[in-house]
Amino acid sequence: MGSARTQVPPWGGVARVGDRVLKHTVRVLDQRKATYGDTTVQHRVTVMDPLEQFGPGGAMEGEGHLSRPHFFMAAGTKPKWDELAQGIKESDAIVVVTAEYNHSLPPALTSLMGHFGGSNYRLKPSCIVTYSPGPWGGMRAAMAAGLSSRSSVASRSAR
Repeated sequence: MGSARTQVPPWGGVARVGDRVLKHTVRVLDQRKATYGDTTVQHRVTVMDPLEQFGPGGAMEGEGHLSRPHFFMAAGTKPKWDELAQGIKESDAIVVVTAEYNHSLPPALTSLMGHFGGSNYRLKPSCIVTYSPGPWGGMRAAMAAGLSSRSSVASRSAR
């Protein structure tokens, strides 16, 4: 999940449109099943939300500024961060659900992704789901996410 913004816009509406988009994306992935020979594949979705990760009680509470990324630390320095990194490494694919902010990705998302080195995301199939009230529907954020070659947030693993 990309957005950490929780304010209702001046024209009204909900504080976090992305919650609806994320719930829909997770629901669709959870419902998908495919059988290949004797093997049935079903997605297991894990959500990494910057609002939760950087917020009170989150694994990365107060660390959104990226002054010292996880990959600069010795193993065991921040065990909760180690768990997040391991979850990214073990995922089979990455799905990014994000808003478009100022023609790009939200800062909270880039900070969350930036804490974990690009090698954690390397060679994984990925998908980018964007939303925006503007006429481009988040296309500029999708382009920025694709160019970063690192995507996280909602990771899915085959069972």
